[in-house]
Amino acid sequence: MSYDGRYRTKGRRGASLVRDGGARVELVRDGPAPKGVILKEPGDAGRYFASVLTDPLREVFVVGGLNVKHRLVDWAVVSIGCLTSSLVHPREVFTLLLGMGGVAGFLCAHNHPSGDPEPSAEDVALTRRLAAAGMLMGIELLDHVVIGGEGRYVSLKNRGVL
Repeated sequence: MSYDGRYRTKGRRGASLVRDGGARVELVRDGPAPKGVILKEPGDAGRYFASVLTDPLREVFVVGGLNVKHRLVDWAVVSIGCLTSSLVHPREVFTLLLGMGGVAGFLCAHNHPSGDPEPSAEDVALTRRLAAAGMLMGIELLDHVVIGGEGRYVSLKNRGVL
């Protein structure tokens, strides 16, 4: 377990914001990734990642690695941002994906603390950048899902960005 003064992280997946006095606020649901979950359709990815991205105060960006049958190999937190943004670079995304082993494709997801899942111009630009990097790496970006409040989500694949 590491501690940087604000965040404690366990492994690659779980992260908690630690406030003064030791109170813990959950950013993502911690625990092992269920191996073998099939995430073939945007609805599958939207429902799955809506269940793990739980922080209403911070934008959290995650990546899920899939095998050739679209079964989840693993997922990891790439970035924990602030109320309105999260810094994500392809270098960190692909470092995590390559570390998972056996990844043929990937999904990205992040929450919008505002509750509005409408993708921003920055979300669209990042999606295109990750898709281009994925083509070079031979690991296809299958979708980028933006999670809003009350289980709502927007698939950038369905929007024609991918």
